[in-house]
Amino acid sequence: MASTGKNFASAQSVPKRMDFDSALQHVGEFGRHQKRIYFLVSFISLPLSAQMLIVVFVGAIPEWKCPSPDGDILHCNSTSARCCGEDGAICRGAKFPSDFTSIATEWNLACSQRYKCELSQSIFVAGYMFGVLIFGILSDKYGRRKPWLFAYIVGGVLALISATVDSYEEYIVLRFAMGLLNGGGGLITYVLSTESIGPSYRGTAGTWQQAFSAVGYVFLAIEAYFIRNWRTLTVISIFPSFVVLLVFKSIPESPRWLASQGKIKEAEQILRKIEKENGFLKNEVVFLKTDAKGNTESSQYGMIDLFTHKSVCVVIVIMMLIWCVNSMVYYGLALNVKNLGGNLYINFSLASLIELPSYFVTQFLLAKLGRRKGLFCLLLGASVACFLCMFLQLQGGQNVAVISIAALIGRFFISASFAVLYVYSAELFPTVVRNVGMGISSLSARLGGMVAPFIVLIGDESAPFPMFVFACTALFAAVTGLRLHETQGRPMPETFEELDENYLRKQKTNGDHKGADSLL
Repeated sequence: MASTGKNFASAQSVPKRMDFDSALQHVGEFGRHQKRIYFLVSFISLPLSAQMLIVVFVGAIPEWKCPSPDGDILHCNSTSARCCGEDGAICRGAKFPSDFTSIATEWNLACSQRYKCELSQSIFVAGYMFGVLIFGILSDKYGRRKPWLFAYIVGGVLALISATVDSYEEYIVLRFAMGLLNGGGGLITYVLSTESIGPSYRGTAGTWQQAFSAVGYVFLAIEAYFIRNWRTLTVISIFPSFVVLLVFKSIPESPRWLASQGKIKEAEQILRKIEKENGFLKNEVVFLKTDAKGNTESSQYGMIDLFTHKSVCVVIVIMMLIWCVNSMVYYGLALNVKNLGGNLYINFSLASLIELPSYFVTQFLLAKLGRRKGLFCLLLGASVACFLCMFLQLQGGQNVAVISIAALIGRFFISASFAVLYVYSAELFPTVVRNVGMGISSLSARLGGMVAPFIVLIGDESAPFPMFVFACTALFAAVTGLRLHETQGRPMPETFEELDENYLRKQKTNGDHKGADSLL
């Protein structure tokens, strides 16, 4: 015991300074502590993340009955023009089924008013876009824990309030606010769950973190199947998010954020607790070093620099396009399940479950084909699946099962493409503008998510049209992405100069443009 005490004192007297990733390798990269935080934070996110697509059920328009001038009863749906008045409003005396309610049945959002259901989703995504921006700033300034708690508690409360409102106008205001908190909470969840994981596991953990959203969507479909009242469904689906109050004290602040703010002692204390929980106790005590120079250099660059440097300008423009298309196709396919025919609840559940194996494919493609070719193949696969679905619908849509399978394949490929994008984007941008570049890419994705509901709405008039749009845009994004350079096995660029020297020159000398031609 005395010898151990001397060794411990010696380690403290001559401390070895480490950078943060080296410290994580010292205390355990993905030990008991990181796994506990990873799964706990991710599971808590399920109720709030499910609010992104709850409109599939709470905004559904069931068939209704209208009295006809001849005294008969007309059985109507969202595409029945004869069930709508000359002013475009739903017929007088319309009766919806008593065993199902939605915002459409409650506020008569059918006929010329049916666009309002999709509008509520676009407003939610608009709030999401602002939430990513606002909470990105808040989490950098005030840490991860407090903004994370605020997003989940306030987001949960607003969801509960939205289940009690009496008008559509009040509802969409709350949907915007919920989207804002959903975007902020989702961003911090990703950061908080992965920031303390070592570099050897961080990429895989980050990819699989997205799988929790798919699990949340499956739970949502099960709840919606048994709960046909939209107000009750909203309450039940969001209520588990308040579990965050019970576990908040057991989740420490991100030691990486503390170190970046110069709070080295606090970061070291948390790292030592991680070391103890992971069972990696060593005589050598963790001491962090800071790199103030790197932080200062990064702060000198901003959004404008992305567009004034030619090399990175090409990257950001292409990535904005691909992120926008990826988001539009992903959420479009998720919302378009109502136009596929068959059982809505089964289609939605299968489309969510299909995401899980897509992440295995992502890992394989990243290792075998690299980022550039892997992204091309996945977007091309999504495009082909959407074209197939469109042709089947053009033939009358009689084979509902085959149409659903084609749509599932499209969802599989676009989900995997999204996972590749997160990895690829981070490796493309130089360190000095990486956060800004990822932020603008995320904003572009939200624009795609805002457009998607209205493309799906046109499917009420022409079922094949959404699939045609998704197929064409995915194909265009796939081909455009071939203009980018490969990043696999290459060091991430730190500056604009390194991007020019280490990537663009290699691209010319290695003839990467010939590889693009061979793919085409």
